[in-house]
Amino acid sequence: MELLNNALFFLVAVAVLVSFHEFGHFIVARWLGVRVLKFSVGFGKTILRWQKAPTATEYAIGAIPLGGYVRMLDEREGEVHPEERDQAFNCKPLSTRSLIVLAGPAANLLLAVLLYWVIGMMGTEDLKPVVGSVTPDSIAEQSGFRPGDQLVSVDSRPIRGWSDQRLYLLDRAATSAELSFVVDRPAEGPKTLLVSLNQARDEFFNPAVLSGVIGIAPALPIPEAIVAGLVEGGPAHRAGVIEGDRISAIDGIAVTDWADLVRKIASGSSQELTLSLQRDDTIIIIPVLADLHVVEGTQIRRIGIYGPTSADLSEHITRVGYGPLDAAIRGLETTWLMSSLTVRLFGKMLTGSASREHLSGPVSIARYAGQSANLGFTQFLAFLAVLSISLGIINLLPIPVLDGGHLVYFAAEGLLRRPLPDRVMLWGQQFGIVFIVLLMGLAFYNDFLSLIQ
Repeated sequence: MELLNNALFFLVAVAVLVSFHEFGHFIVARWLGVRVLKFSVGFGKTILRWQKAPTATEYAIGAIPLGGYVRMLDEREGEVHPEERDQAFNCKPLSTRSLIVLAGPAANLLLAVLLYWVIGMMGTEDLKPVVGSVTPDSIAEQSGFRPGDQLVSVDSRPIRGWSDQRLYLLDRAATSAELSFVVDRPAEGPKTLLVSLNQARDEFFNPAVLSGVIGIAPALPIPEAIVAGLVEGGPAHRAGVIEGDRISAIDGIAVTDWADLVRKIASGSSQELTLSLQRDDTIIIIPVLADLHVVEGTQIRRIGIYGPTSADLSEHITRVGYGPLDAAIRGLETTWLMSSLTVRLFGKMLTGSASREHLSGPVSIARYAGQSANLGFTQFLAFLAVLSISLGIINLLPIPVLDGGHLVYFAAEGLLRRPLPDRVMLWGQQFGIVFIVLLMGLAFYNDFLSLIQ
């Protein structure tokens, strides 16, 4: 069922994004006087078609819903009657052809703006921007953050939810900038804290800028140190621990909550430890022989217990929404920031300064599609927006067979004042195909690794 769910929403995403992309080419071509012979969503055998008249545009749905195309009247692709030459794509001025080619990626970026606009007006639930903990020796600790601080703004930009300014922070972190936070501190009032990100250059494209780069975590309810489940045959199970036991101390040292319990168990060096348990109204002392595991080069202890899996987050959740005008402005800005980050990340992948694991193939994209849909309608819209931006940016790359490659050809034609020789264009097409195949091969390789991991 999960596989079917992922495949379904993947096909929905592809159909929406490809249709919008091709519609961009189509509508601008029609507007600029180019005759469109066929508008198809999908490749292969036509399973559904509609044509108002023999000379009108044919609309079709192909059997393979993984792409689409717009076929225009063009002397390079078939015979064109003399009286129709003014409607042929190749006979149009260079500026006209460039606008038609550019319209596809532009449509994808416009779709992202519209999606973010809708999301902004619908509103989303987010964690309240209250600091729950500060990582020791982190940038946040050096900057003066304290638990309980409420984030008010960053660089005069209001912070309404914990992830409200995530893209802005990600963009600033990528440029190693200094940030100015205003926090509302209990009993002290507003405070301005300066955060230098110069030491965070190696953390490029860590989406969790606040927690992963700066070093502050949101305020969340921490469950009690109550055993909610046991690993069958694990150390705790063998020692006689049962579900519902509350662990009050380890080796005589008091335990405050589940997070404290996990730290004390994991950080110990001896396999032997003593648990103080509260079972009903009785205190029980149980010795446990822990298992030792090596995780990323560090030895940790495990005793095979599970903590509570649910917590009441209602007091820590806020709803973030915008009016139509503010949502539109935010949609434009979010699309710009996401586009900038996508270009920057792709450039760093090409130069080797960022991991190529960021490149995802159809399998990973399908999984993300299904997961986002399961999280709710707004999450799926956000996924579509990100994917639409990626599609628009990728199509602008100066690679033959992509829209960006055609724009390079047009630029060369403008400089030379004549079309490029067919031989040169053929070499370019062959290079583009090889590059795309290699890129897809890397994406499929990343998909394979993600599956086996």
